[in-house]
Amino acid sequence: MQSLVFAPSHITGFFEVVDHPDPLIKGSRGAGVTLDQGVLTQVDVSEGNGEIIIKNNGKPINHEYPLDTSVSYRTLDLLRKQTETIEWDHIQITIHHQTQVPVGSGFGVSAGSALGTSLGLSKLLKLPLTFNQAAAMAHHAEVDLKTGLGDVMGALHGGFPIRIEPGAPGIGKVDKILNSGVNNSNEYLFVISKSLGNIETASVLQDPAITHKINSVARHMLQKLLSNPKITNFMDLSLKFSQETGLIDPEIMEIVDVMKDETLGASMAMLGKTAFAISNTPDSSVEGVMVAKVDNCGCRF
Repeated sequence: MQSLVFAPSHITGFFEVVDHPDPLIKGSRGAGVTLDQGVLTQVDVSEGNGEIIIKNNGKPINHEYPLDTSVSYRTLDLLRKQTETIEWDHIQITIHHQTQVPVGSGFGVSAGSALGTSLGLSKLLKLPLTFNQAAAMAHHAEVDLKTGLGDVMGALHGGFPIRIEPGAPGIGKVDKILNSGVNNSNEYLFVISKSLGNIETASVLQDPAITHKINSVARHMLQKLLSNPKITNFMDLSLKFSQETGLIDPEIMEIVDVMKDETLGASMAMLGKTAFAISNTPDSSVEGVMVAKVDNCGCRF
């Protein structure tokens, strides 16, 4: 048995951390954009002895780090605890992620991997879960491992998602910027990005001083976007957030300065050492950029 799930990348422009002891309620408010490049997950289930194989771009992940630190494995483990109807010791599960974007650079790769795992396995094994309930396991895994707070919700909905209330799918509340996938010429909008390295998401989310600063800056941004839900306003707020929180560094700011003069706006991806811009065209004077289209469909089989 085999399933194939595509989860679009999700870049967060600004966010507010909302803590809660329940991982399904914990999350973030904020806004972002999804790309038509992301994580393609193939899940295979066959007869076996309980073996779990997880690969990323063809390489077994346990060669790089312990399996139990993988968001895919954590998602699978949560699903396993949800049902006793499956004889887990009598099957082999192989999860193969094809990652189309840089890892650890603010594209929500861990969320895409978790979603591919949760939705693919739930459908293949006919688990007693709805779409949102299966996706909620991906959010739960992200919160547990501190790899993200809102990317699952963003990737699930597509377009320019606005996370109005925190929490997992089925609990949190999401809206979108209207007509966000096409420009005035009815052509696709483009996301242009340039990555210079990684930022460890967990290191930021675990620092109380940083999260306090983030929340103090982000507190009123959501209402400002909702009162003027336009892409240009989203990008302006995102840039203001990156500057006032101090998360953006001079090297990324130099790229953003060039990009914002050529596009509808530019900022830094949260959380990654990546500059991104929304544009009517795929053209950029910045060398070595990645160009994607805005994905309006969200996570899908």
